[in-house]
Amino acid sequence: MESAPETQDPEEETIDTLKMEKLIESQENHNYIFRVCLLGDSSVGKTSLLTRFCDNSFKENYNNTIGVDFRVATLKYKDTIIKLHIWDTAGQERFKSITVNYFRSTHGFIFTYDITEQSSFDNISTWIDLANNNANSSVISFLVGNKSDLEGKRKVDKKKAEDFAREKNLIFFETSAKCNNNVEIMFEYCAYKLIQYFQKNKDKYNPEIDTNKLNNNFEEINIEKKNKSNCGC
Repeated sequence: MESAPETQDPEEETIDTLKMEKLIESQENHNYIFRVCLLGDSSVGKTSLLTRFCDNSFKENYNNTIGVDFRVATLKYKDTIIKLHIWDTAGQERFKSITVNYFRSTHGFIFTYDITEQSSFDNISTWIDLANNNANSSVISFLVGNKSDLEGKRKVDKKKAEDFAREKNLIFFETSAKCNNNVEIMFEYCAYKLIQYFQKNKDKYNPEIDTNKLNNNFEEINIEKKNKSNCGC
């Protein structure tokens, strides 16, 4: 797995200026489909982040994810329509043999920990290794410290997390699914960085064979495809 280098482009939008629109049940033809996986220990809030982003809702308690869960979000950036296929993976050890099957052909990983649980941060290196060893390719990865609303119970030093993200070439965010802090912009910025990468490197991809099919019949990626899918999911 190889992450895109974080170099500043003079035309690159900043997080503060990035503007995307979330489309609900869009029937518009899409320009890109990106596959993104949420990884991390059980109970760090992966499901709550996904539910907040897709449904703008939050519950105090969720059942542990069994295997994987899957959601689709459609975004519009300028004249570009992006579908994010977001996979919420189980954090329990017994499901790792199942979840690693979903790492192949993933374009982005979001490694998630709980700022109030030091062990969840310590285990991020293990999750990174698991992704590295099982993903065919990746172009962007994030480190996300969730539950920032529990600042008074913080156990993971933010500066250490930022330094770790810089060392591992990860884009760093702290989020709160409960308070809806940085959740939307985190997923939107992930989509933006994926667009940016593929627009700069589209010469590496043959447009005639850019729609490899996964076992579940979802397209991995389609870059400015001539005959775009009419999928409205």
